[in-house]
Parts: sequence; structure tokens; C-alpha cells
Amino acid sequence: MLRRTAAEALGKIGDQQAVQSLVLALDDPAAIVREAAARSLGQVGPVDRVTTERLAGLLVDPIPSVRTAAAQTLASLDQGKELWPAWQSQLAHDNPDVRRAVIHALEGFDRPEVVEALSGAARDPDAGVRRAAVVALVESGDSHVGPLLRGRVSADPSSSVRAEVAYRLQFVSADADRQELSLAEGRDESLQVRRWMKQTLKGMESHGSDSAPRQVPPAGLGLSRRYP
Repeated sequence: MLRRTAAEALGKIGDQQAVQSLVLALDDPAAIVREAAARSLGQVGPVDRVTTERLAGLLVDPIPSVRTAAAQTLASLDQGKELWPAWQSQLAHDNPDVRRAVIHALEGFDRPEVVEALSGAARDPDAGVRRAAVVALVESGDSHVGPLLRGRVSADPSSSVRAEVAYRLQFVSADADRQELSLAEGRDESLQVRRWMKQTLKGMESHGSDSAPRQVPPAGLGLSRRYP
């Protein structure tokens, strides 16, 4: 489609003068054009508050790929902090995919009220939302998320969430937690969770409690780097 190609080209050019045209394309009736415009805005940023608000409006778009594109762009631009009160209400949206998109957009936010809301989202009824919240909590860099995640590695009913927690714990757990984590690794019924917990324990041993390992999972174990 010509309009999508134009939106993608504007992003590749990276000229701030393209912002107005891309903002208009956010209202295009074709989802592929809205998605392309949202992604291209991430290539020309930073953008003003009005544009940020328009992007945030796509977090409730009916098309999943559009929501994801908007969330990824907002997270990369790191300009949504002033919109937090409006985003907070969307964490209670009826559609779990919308809640996931909002959480993705919040990755890297280190404000206490955001971390508190993400902690609540880690107990969301939807497993995908909980998993996204786990990633966002670790990405926040908050030093208090370790105890919350250690509780979820045993309590969460979803093995995919427990596996995500098991992997992420190596970046937020102190050396003193090894014994507790070793016990959790031996009890879990899921092979994937046990493998990730073993990997976390190895990572903690290799890097020690004073230096954080890079958040790059080993190949073949099936977890995504940022967003499920």
C-alpha cells in the first residue's frame, strides 16, 4: 500500500519535518498505515507532548500490531512519564492485550508510583499481563522488586510466568538469596522453570552480587528479551 510505504520512508529519512505527516497517518483507516506511522515516529523523535498523547491513544487500538508498535515507540522515546495518570487507568482496561501494551510502554519508568502499579499488575488475572509486568519491573531498575519476584517464582500458576521470573531474578537478587532460590529450583514441576532457575543461580555465582550480568538469555530456552 502506497500510504504505508510513504510512512515507512518518512521514518527512514528521520527528519523532524515528517512528524506532522506521521501524526496524521496515526488516524489512517488502514491498520498497516497506523502501525507504520507509529514505528516511524520512533525513528524521528523526540516528539512533543501532543504527539506523545496521540501515540498513547493507539495503546487501545483494536489491532494488536498497532498497539504493540505504539508501545514500543513510546518506550523507546522515553517521553511518556508526564502521561502516567492517564496510563494508570488503562492498566484496568477490560482487554488484557491493552494492559500488556501499556505495561510495555512503561518499561524503564523508575517512578515509585509506576513500580507500585506494576507490582499490582504482576498479580493480574491474565498470565501475559503478569509476564509483561515482570519484565517492566526489572527494567525499572528499582532495588525493591527482588522480594516481589521471589514470591512469584513459586506462587504464580503459569509456568511461563514462573520461567520469566526465574530468568529475571539473576538481575535483582542478592547473593544471600541463593539458598532460597536453590530450594525453589528443586520444587518446581516445570522443566523450563527449573532450567531457568539453574541458569540464574549460575549467573549469580559467575557475576557475584556486586556486578549485574547482562540481560541476554542463553540460546534455545525460549524467553523473549523484552516483550512476550
